[in-house]
Amino acid sequence: DRLLGREHPVHQRWVVVDVETSGMDIASDELISIGAVAMHEDGHVLPGDSMEIVVRQGAASSRENILVHGVGVEAQLNGVDPRKAISMFLEYVSTAPMLAFHAPFDRGFLARVIKFYVNQPFDNPWLDLAELAPALYPTLNLRSLDEWLSRFGIPVSARHSAASDAFATALLASRLLPEARRQGAPSFGKMMKLARNARWLR
Repeated sequence: DRLLGREHPVHQRWVVVDVETSGMDIASDELISIGAVAMHEDGHVLPGDSMEIVVRQGAASSRENILVHGVGVEAQLNGVDPRKAISMFLEYVSTAPMLAFHAPFDRGFLARVIKFYVNQPFDNPWLDLAELAPALYPTLNLRSLDEWLSRFGIPVSARHSAASDAFATALLASRLLPEARRQGAPSFGKMMKLARNARWLR
């Protein structure tokens, strides 16, 4: 607080993201919704700095797919115009580094729709927590997000909407980032390198 003669340290803003889609094909399936929550680089999650967008569909996804992500027919048909949704997401993210669990899927999906709707690249740096977690805890042999959440005692009651999954992933990140620093990876780039090296070793 400057008025008291002290200044808070300026933390870099990182963004944790999750997408819900009509299927697993990055090249052709539809983006249903985006959930994102910001956090400080020190691991402090910022629930007040978050967003969720349901993207308007020309036709709703299958009943089986709706059971996965919970975005109903009416919500899909009355969602935000895709071009506007992408613009809102890009404005929210800005230049922040991105985190996700199984990041190549979220990154690939978002890069494709951003290129299609607003014709620009999405080249923010990405950190895959599905690679970072086992790099930090190589003896645990855990794979899924649910397994990692359970390991750290993070509640998993509300999962499989984009917003709740992004928040759960952010809570996992809040446990992993301090451990990464303890193991000698103090920056986003060093964490990316740690995760990448562990992947090659595995």
